[in-house]
Amino acid sequence: MSFVNLLSPTIGGYMELIDKHKRYGKFFYASSSNKYKNEENLKLLSRNGMLVFYVPPFIVTLVALATIPRQDLRFIMVEYVLFVHKFSGFMMVNDAITIGASYCVSTTTMIYAQYVSQELPEPSVDLKHVGLAIFSIGITGNFYHHCILSSLRKKGDKEYKIPKGGMFDLIICPHYLFEIVEFIGVSCISQTIFTLCFTLGTVFLLIARSYATREWYILKFGDTFRKDIKDIIPYLF
Repeated sequence: MSFVNLLSPTIGGYMELIDKHKRYGKFFYASSSNKYKNEENLKLLSRNGMLVFYVPPFIVTLVALATIPRQDLRFIMVEYVLFVHKFSGFMMVNDAITIGASYCVSTTTMIYAQYVSQELPEPSVDLKHVGLAIFSIGITGNFYHHCILSSLRKKGDKEYKIPKGGMFDLIICPHYLFEIVEFIGVSCISQTIFTLCFTLGTVFLLIARSYATREWYILKFGDTFRKDIKDIIPYLF
């Protein structure tokens, strides 16, 4: 499962690089050849799609907290890692189900890996409190930049806009950058090979998705998009 959780998001990142996006948000409309555009029965409001993404792993976490015996502090800290953000637009039902199922499986297996690792000796260097600090920075930055994104449109406004403020003045996907920081924090808290593999795969996926997002903004807004704004790492990439 460690290998699967490294390979799966890595493949997802590769698909982003070759312009094979999951059909939600701005990328739902990215391709003029998308045969699903006019099939309303297959479309799902993305806010509802986020519930499909996050409710199953949230339930898994609650069940684990309530039923698994002998939970040490590291295990409990891993279980409490969950964050849901605001979203707009549409997505395809099958993509929502696929992503939701992958989140649920990843959460379940991460909790299981943490559970069985309790029988192993503690790591020689304890990083769980450092990880908690890193995770707190990541989730705060993630939340702040999602607040900026959620305030871009007024009620009834469906036009995409170039986000400004915070680190959006330097990179187009600061929410992805801080999500990476979150997962680094989770890996430090967990200190298992499984979580490290999941983090590495997710890092590649988010870097690839940030590249695709910047390319979309350039295509959408042309010369009005500042070319000095990078993908995900300020001044570098």
